[in-house]
Parts: sequence; structure tokens; C-alpha cells
Amino acid sequence: MATTRHPGGARRTLERCLLGQRIEQLTDARGFHLDEVAAAAGITYPTLHRICTGRIKSPKLETIKAVAEVLGVKIDRLTK
Repeated sequence: MATTRHPGGARRTLERCLLGQRIEQLTDARGFHLDEVAAAAGITYPTLHRICTGRIKSPKLETIKAVAEVLGVKIDRLTK
């Protein structure tokens, strides 16, 4: 996991990783695979994988909402 040099960069990297961890945990808990969640959310598997690994720095709000809906949780459960 790379961090930026700018103040607070490490914290933002950690938050992105937590988003991915939460998505992966909820996906596993529901017996889904990431490719199934991606398809149901209307995004590609590579996009969801990049979100989960933190390679997408700022996922679109509508993408996070769609993933949350597929996983049956409120968006706050993924982002806080």
C-alpha cells in the first residue's frame, strides 16, 4: 500500500483500504464473489477490484451506492 507525501495522505490511503476490506468482508459474508457484486452493481469486475485494492482513489458516489445496495447495506456501512 503506497501512501502520499501530502499531509493526511496516509490516513486517506487507510480509509480507501478500509472501504475495500468492508466490501470484501460483506461479499464473503453473503456468499458472493466480487465479480457477482460488480455485475449486479452495474460496474466491471476490474473497477470493483481496483476500489477494493485502493487503486481507484476516489470511487464515484453512485458506484459506492450501487455496491452497498447489492450487499444489502446502507452506504455508511461501507464508508465509515
